[in-house]
Amino acid sequence: MDHVDCIVAGAGVIGLAIAREMARRGMDTLILEA
Repeated sequence: MDHVDCIVAGAGVIGLAIAREMARRGMDTLILEA
């Protein structure tokens, strides 16, 4: 993956909900969790 439209820091409930919505809108999304 050379390009992402959205980076979500945190895979909690809100982070996953945001990532899901961005993916639903066709955006390439990267989720980072420490």
